[in-house]
Amino acid sequence: MIIKRGVKIQLLIFAVITALTMAYTAVNIIGLGQGVLDLRYKVYLDLADSGGIFQNAEVTYRGVTVGRVGPLHLTRNGVRVELRIDRGKKVPANGVQAYVLNRSGVGEQYVDLRPAGNGPSLKNGDTIQRDHTHLPVPTYELLQNVDALVRTVDPKDLGTVIDELDKGLSGTGPDLQSLLDSNKRILAALDATYPETIQLLNNGRTVLDTQADLGPTFKGFSHDLASLTSELKNDDSDVRSVLDTTPGTLDQANDLFERLEPTLPTLLANGSVIGQVLSSRYTQLRQMLVTYPLIVGGTFTAAPGDGTVHFGVELNLNAPPVCTKGYESTKVRYPQDTRPASINPKASCKLPKNSPSAVRGSRNAAPASPYPTLPPGATDGAGFPYERSYSGGSQDQSGDRSDDQGSSGDAAKQASSKQSASGQQAPAPGLQTLFITGYDPRTRVYVGPDGKRYRLGKVSQLTGDASWQTLLLSPIVG
Repeated sequence: MIIKRGVKIQLLIFAVITALTMAYTAVNIIGLGQGVLDLRYKVYLDLADSGGIFQNAEVTYRGVTVGRVGPLHLTRNGVRVELRIDRGKKVPANGVQAYVLNRSGVGEQYVDLRPAGNGPSLKNGDTIQRDHTHLPVPTYELLQNVDALVRTVDPKDLGTVIDELDKGLSGTGPDLQSLLDSNKRILAALDATYPETIQLLNNGRTVLDTQADLGPTFKGFSHDLASLTSELKNDDSDVRSVLDTTPGTLDQANDLFERLEPTLPTLLANGSVIGQVLSSRYTQLRQMLVTYPLIVGGTFTAAPGDGTVHFGVELNLNAPPVCTKGYESTKVRYPQDTRPASINPKASCKLPKNSPSAVRGSRNAAPASPYPTLPPGATDGAGFPYERSYSGGSQDQSGDRSDDQGSSGDAAKQASSKQSASGQQAPAPGLQTLFITGYDPRTRVYVGPDGKRYRLGKVSQLTGDASWQTLLLSPIVG
């Protein structure tokens, strides 16, 4: 019989696979050649009893196989088990515990290693002491315990329980099947969201710790809330009255605001102007508020409440007398007369300046200082400031200067000599220093005495573009 070439090749491949399988089984499962090749290191386990463990059983760490059980040797007080662990597998030796467990109900024991934490690994020749080992419950002891448990149950009562279960579960097969299917789906969903669930539990612990830390605060808040609710309960009638009257009050307030809408913005705008004026007169207003209580307190010294009035000052009524000369052609006009009337521009006091009467008129006003002029070459734009000293002497009725002119001239000469000597701009006694600078109305820029450029505030919303109003109010709103 002739065997074809293809069949020979198939038989050769099958023989190679069979040889490799048998070699792997002999080395890794049966354990043949382990001592010769030295592929594993040995760790010894001291047991009080074998617990059903047998040679070549699995050795696991965290559920992963790391080796096999070697020979078992009897000792004086127990059994020493040799554990052969793969050299590539590291098992921490920190408080390691060895458990002999059953993989199923029919036996098939194995050794499970459970370290207490990370640390140095087990090495060749280490021994796990007996107090770190745990054996399964013996089968005979388990059967005895089960028998003792069954004997404690009355057969009649057990029959009653079974009958009641039959009555209660009879005909509920589809419902139980649906319940089991739903539980299966719930478990599948929980398994799919396992990382998120773990993270939620960890975060929940943080929240609970925070609530525990804030426990006294929550208790105080609850106590205050209880006090508030008790007060509201005691004032229930008043609260209800307020709630009943509030809608009507809101309607009246709304009607009031609607009626004030045309005039209230104007009033507020005028109030802002008044506030700006008062802010610019802050010093004078403060002095008035300081002086007013003293004046009011002084009035009580004049009228102490004893039925009499005490005056310690002279009222000076009609002293000196008013001026009547020059007003002969002016008709007397009483305050009650509110009809339009023309003024008399020719009326003025004709008494001499040294008359004891109260002389009124611009001729007796304080003389005006000379009007300053721009320096040579100055323009109407914002130029560099120019400093000038001038005398504040008075003028007589005819427009001539008084005798103070000579003394003021002397003072000016002294000031100029001091200035030339010291090189500084210092006014002499009796002189006033005036800084003159250019102002550009287009950009509102001027140069101050310190040489820096300044801009006047924009107040067109309050006063328009009037230049004099801008100059007066710019320090207030600028």
